[in-house]
Amino acid sequence: MSPRALPGPLAALGPRGRRALRRTADAALRPFGSVNGGHDAHQVAVTFDDGPDGAETPRLLAVLARHGVRCTFFLLVDQAERHPELVHEVRDAGHEIALHGLDHRPLPRMGHRGALRYLRDARRRLEAVAGTTVRWYRPPYGLQSPASWAAARRAGLDVVVWSADAADWEDDPADVVLARAAAGLTPGGVLLLHERLEPGPDGEPVHTRFDRAALVDLLLTEADERGMTAVTVGELSRGGPRRTAWFR
Repeated sequence: MSPRALPGPLAALGPRGRRALRRTADAALRPFGSVNGGHDAHQVAVTFDDGPDGAETPRLLAVLARHGVRCTFFLLVDQAERHPELVHEVRDAGHEIALHGLDHRPLPRMGHRGALRYLRDARRRLEAVAGTTVRWYRPPYGLQSPASWAAARRAGLDVVVWSADAADWEDDPADVVLARAAAGLTPGGVLLLHERLEPGPDGEPVHTRFDRAALVDLLLTEADERGMTAVTVGELSRGGPRRTAWFR
């Protein structure tokens, strides 16, 4: 999930001003950027956070299999250790396993050393469950500081953020969520979705009533009709990833 509110100075810039600021920052900070896309106009990386989930993950895997696509799952270690059989199903279906954290705590408040210890432990434990190397990491809520970014790189992880957020943690009607998700099917983009939901930044539980697997089914049909293929972050990055300065 991503926080929606912008700090006062950024909000005052307006959308055009923020885009201009982002372009300037990206050019200056590209060596320290986080992955938010690739260069193949016919591909989009579809990613799922906060899993695995005993109810949703099997249904989601069935939808992805029907469409013949592979995606990236950013898993929480506490959930992965609770459901190792689901992690193996994700892996064996050819999907990419990535790290979202031991739990859903933001890293910036830990400081560099604390974040490094946390990420090294999280990566080791997720690899032990998955039986595969974990390369990618997505910070919970998208919250990242230069110190936590550096900790991720020292832990052997490349940070992945997103170019589009379906905001599927909001309890909106299914057609509204689908419209947001479909708008995020941009060439070479990274779309953020969830297979389950952790509490929000305020600690309050988050509940939605739409059918997640059904939404993904419709979304992948839409992508196919546009001539786009859902892929993993790794596949999207083969020609070199796009990066953005992402510190918030």
